[in-house]
Amino acid sequence: MATAVVTQQHGISLHDRWHSGERRMQDLIHVRDAVKNSSSYFRPFMTTQMQDFVPGLNYFFIGTLDKQGRPWVSILTGPLGFLHSPDIKTLEIKTRLHHSVNKAGPSDPDPLFSNLLNGETFKDGKHMWGGVALDFANRRRNKMNGVLYPRDVLAANRSSGELHVRLTVEQTIGENFLITPTVSQMFSLAMTTQSHSTATCMIGNCPKYITIREMVPPPPSSEAARSDESVYSDTPTSANVSDELSEEQQSIIKQADCLFISSRFIDESLADQTSGMDCNHRGGNPGFARVKGRTLVFPDYSGNRDVLLRKASLPFRMRTKELSPYNPVVPSLQQRAIVEPEEGRVLATLCEIARHTDAISSFHFETSRPFHYIPGQYAVLDFSAFNSVGYQHMDPENPQSLNDDFIRTWTISSAPVRLAQSASREWGETSRFTLTIKRKPGGKISNLLHDLKLNSSRPFIIPLISTGGSFTLADTKPGPLLSSFPQKIALISGGIGSTPFISMIRGANQAAGPAVDIHWVMSAPHLEDTLPQVLQELGAPVSPSNETKIRLSMDAFLTRESLPSTAVIAPSHSTDCVLVHYDRLSSQQLLRAIPDLASRSILLCGPEPFMDAVKQYLQELDISQERILTEDFNF
Repeated sequence: MATAVVTQQHGISLHDRWHSGERRMQDLIHVRDAVKNSSSYFRPFMTTQMQDFVPGLNYFFIGTLDKQGRPWVSILTGPLGFLHSPDIKTLEIKTRLHHSVNKAGPSDPDPLFSNLLNGETFKDGKHMWGGVALDFANRRRNKMNGVLYPRDVLAANRSSGELHVRLTVEQTIGENFLITPTVSQMFSLAMTTQSHSTATCMIGNCPKYITIREMVPPPPSSEAARSDESVYSDTPTSANVSDELSEEQQSIIKQADCLFISSRFIDESLADQTSGMDCNHRGGNPGFARVKGRTLVFPDYSGNRDVLLRKASLPFRMRTKELSPYNPVVPSLQQRAIVEPEEGRVLATLCEIARHTDAISSFHFETSRPFHYIPGQYAVLDFSAFNSVGYQHMDPENPQSLNDDFIRTWTISSAPVRLAQSASREWGETSRFTLTIKRKPGGKISNLLHDLKLNSSRPFIIPLISTGGSFTLADTKPGPLLSSFPQKIALISGGIGSTPFISMIRGANQAAGPAVDIHWVMSAPHLEDTLPQVLQELGAPVSPSNETKIRLSMDAFLTRESLPSTAVIAPSHSTDCVLVHYDRLSSQQLLRAIPDLASRSILLCGPEPFMDAVKQYLQELDISQERILTEDFNF
């Protein structure tokens, strides 16, 4: 009760107790008005629900400060009950650190002991901490912070790793179903919570982006099983602490679907309420965090670039059960590359729309300056100007809707003009490109484009962020024109996955030298889903000499057409023939369509279920994986 009174005396609104650093970040991302009342979730104590929650955990994540004031995150582990809360202002921890230094030599020390005993010290000799109690089994988490007084370090044995501390809790964060907009209601809430009333139900912090996991024992041969042989040292050595990330560390980051970050911010106006420390979870799909030089990049705030890899430090393992449905799709490496930002963004103006069917159209763009791409690569476009959703917290009915940044990626279906043999690059720069896009039910941007009507007085202009991708016929590195084109190729596509092949064929049709033998097998529900688009796109040779440089054969498998026979369509352009099958693709159908499949380079593109099925067919046919190049458009 006293803490609430002090808060009122300092003039800090009970509904706007974000510290000044948080308010600054909220202003930068334009969510200040949306979240300013959310700080009513802050409490100067642990609720009854939190007190009941922590003893059921085998692990606890804690952030502490070293002598230089730098935050470090550690994970504490122990049997059930190693964490408990004897009163609403105390979190007691009694455990033994398993991550330590082996007797054989110094290796991987955790800075926790040193930070708790010798880290940055504040008034009355206290140390600051921030923690998060998280249950991976059900995505529940509770954040808290506070201070550690010297008198509350009951045991800290560097030799055995024994640790027993009583942490003073200054602030916790939770959500409740009863929003309390007045001071009197805040007092009532504190009273009912302390008296175990069920009138106000407290729950954990937002469970978004947390992967569900189950805890399993470690393998018997793991280092964790031999932790009894180790002693603790709190002096990092040059062999295990670095300001550079090793290849092993980068590999760990690339596979991770979560990380924990600690931070500090001292706001004197709130100094009597909170230590300013924070420790929290950041999560996403594997690959959401990445390394760029000496910088760790993830969809939130950057860290302080201190690096310490701890191997086999936990007495258990965790098995992934379910990634969070709120996780945004992780962009590919090429999609992250920005096109020469120092020269300004490339703007793409829509100049023509070609309607192939009710659901498929080609959109022709002109760019503000030339750019470079290779047939088969994609373009990344920024439609964020059309995002009117604004800030949202959670939507259990449609979780992915909250992560839509309106950045879209499509394969370019046109091909750039080839350069002369003496040129230094295979493909010339261009100021035009075409995207062939299928209308997606409920798709914000595909429907936006398909519903467009060109207006010269109000041109449709969007930024072109980048081009990229390794799904190409030729080597993407500079060199002689099409020098690495294979001479015999099998293209296998499902649905709209045919678009990169259109660009590749256009590019191959410009190639100098021997003709390229291409056999294309495509699968689609109906004829109009893909074939008219292909025939129209390939309706005329595109080589400057008007000579065909490819030998192209095509088989189309229509999965929802009812005709029981096989038909041959004789198109009016350079394609020899298109054989239409009213059947589903199978391994034997694939082999009948392309008898010499094993001797061809194979490119596979389409929806994930289709690609998985075709990969199984190719495995059944003993096709070497080295001959297969895939593109799944999972970005």
